Amino acid sequence: MSLSAQAVDELAVLVVLAALALACLAVVRARPVLGLVGFLVLLAFVPAWFGLQMVVFLTPATALGVALVAAAWRRVDLRLHGFDLIMLAVVTAVVTSFLAGYVPLASAYAVVLGWAVPYVVGRVTSVSLPPAVVATCVAVVLGVVALFAVAEFLTGVNPFVGIGAGTPFVERSGYRVWSPIQVRGGQARAEAAFGHSIALGATLGMAVPFVWVSALRPWLKALTLLAVSAAAVFTFSRIGMVSVGGALVLSLLFLGRHVTRRFRLTVLLVLAAGAAVVVPVALEVFATAGDEATGSAEYRGDLLQLLPELAWVGESPAAARDASGARSFGGFESIDSAIVLVGLRYGILPLALLLAGALAGLAALVRGRRHAALVAALATLPALTSVAFITQLTTFFWFVVGLAVAPAAAPGPAPPDGADAADLHEVHPPEPAPAAGPDGSIERVTKEAG
Repeated sequence: MSLSAQAVDELAVLVVLAALALACLAVVRARPVLGLVGFLVLLAFVPAWFGLQMVVFLTPATALGVALVAAAWRRVDLRLHGFDLIMLAVVTAVVTSFLAGYVPLASAYAVVLGWAVPYVVGRVTSVSLPPAVVATCVAVVLGVVALFAVAEFLTGVNPFVGIGAGTPFVERSGYRVWSPIQVRGGQARAEAAFGHSIALGATLGMAVPFVWVSALRPWLKALTLLAVSAAAVFTFSRIGMVSVGGALVLSLLFLGRHVTRRFRLTVLLVLAAGAAVVVPVALEVFATAGDEATGSAEYRGDLLQLLPELAWVGESPAAARDASGARSFGGFESIDSAIVLVGLRYGILPLALLLAGALAGLAALVRGRRHAALVAALATLPALTSVAFITQLTTFFWFVVGLAVAPAAAPGPAPPDGADAADLHEVHPPEPAPAAGPDGSIERVTKEAG
């Protein structure tokens, strides 16, 4: 019995992928930093619609994340902390609900591979690499993303929208939803490889604290923060701009000991000069858009009427599926709030557990566990009231949460994650710390919201 040409091609692809997986395991086991850089690069520059359809759709970043966890599992001393138990309880509740028929397969997959895998990657990374190394890797990769976004605005060209088009490695419905470029007030919005301007803006917000404590030289830090801020403005998303602005404020308040007073003053001056150039552009776009942005905000407010429809565990009884297979809740096809969507998809109990974990993170910050990953995760929470877990934002957020857990749960004041950076590059020594106390699946939302 002879194999068809298609079967031979598919078998060849699987053999090549298996060989690459083995090589990847060997490399990341020997050099964890290469695994981290590879994960971040795939996350930042490969759109969420590109991947491999096996039992489920697997993106390259998720596949490498699984390899990173497998390579480090026996080598890393990973001790369970409180939020680990919360994540375990949430994943268990979702899987149990799926087995009982209360949660569809796609929603269960979103939690297991879209949340849990990047979370564990972050946890493994937080104990296998120094914080300053992690921060610098994140700062460099997302700094390049910001430059791509600025170039996209200046040239009007997004080189990522065609990645995978016409190949068997594209999730078709995801490509149809995420590849078109959003427009506001007649102006194309920067998206880079993230498929959505809000996803890009919120991710850039999470980058700010990592840039702040990174081992980059002070002048390069300041320019990177300027690029990140400009890119957020060019998303023409209020959520993106507020995310970056909020992260900058929190970095000034809680990560000040990682930099000198002169650096803080330099950043303020550079950002003020940059704002004088780019903010008028944003204001003009919003003025041209008129009621469009206001309508988006009102729509998100209307989602609150779905809260009484939440089930204790499992999908809301307000869920419905039309003839095309599209799922909606109470007549809303787009749920532009991660917090509301978690409750609708998984129930009150998983949502309550996650909100309790967020409050615990806030308490840890107040108690003095002041490090970049925790600041980045907490700075993103307001944005999650107005954007669902979409594209790479999902993966990066849960990766950052994983990074934040170990230092936040450790006793005593947090060690400065950028201390070695300051020692190497600052002309003046960093200020002393106070003596006491005070990172997937494709969700179905419309790209028009923003």
